[in-house]
Amino acid sequence: MADLSDDQVRLDNGHALRSIVLADILQTGQELAPYVITVGPKLEERAREAKNLLRAYMLEKIADHALEKASDYLRSEAGRLGPIISAFSPGSGTGELFTIEQQEILFSILEPAKNVGVHLSSSYMMVPRKSVSGIFAATREEYVSCAYCPRKCESRRRPYQGNYQHSRTISNH
Repeated sequence: MADLSDDQVRLDNGHALRSIVLADILQTGQELAPYVITVGPKLEERAREAKNLLRAYMLEKIADHALEKASDYLRSEAGRLGPIISAFSPGSGTGELFTIEQQEILFSILEPAKNVGVHLSSSYMMVPRKSVSGIFAATREEYVSCAYCPRKCESRRRPYQGNYQHSRTISNH
């Protein structure tokens, strides 16, 4: 990473990610680990083709579990960056702190269509859908987007704490 401003992280490779939370939490010069993880299209295809609703549901859950385990593994590998690793995913939570449009930047950096077969739709959704993307980074405290999202969902990882409040003031360089 090269530089931070109020809502932007300018990377050494010339790309820039717009995100209030990234610019606020990360440090200038900090190493980041961008990622795109997928379980591929096979389980999704089998679930879609399943004649039995329970079988389709079980295949979806297996794919969810595989994606979670792959994410956990990659997060543990990112542990070399520091003792506390946070994941920042475009569009997570309410999508306001790190917008879904930032997928385009991650995809231009990582080229997952060529490398792992994940494509980005015109609405910035990943195909196959059992895919996740983002950035792992060392942080002082773990950032979890759920804390700033009022929606109620079964995968909530932290109680809702209200709107995100900047932890420090960043000046433009």
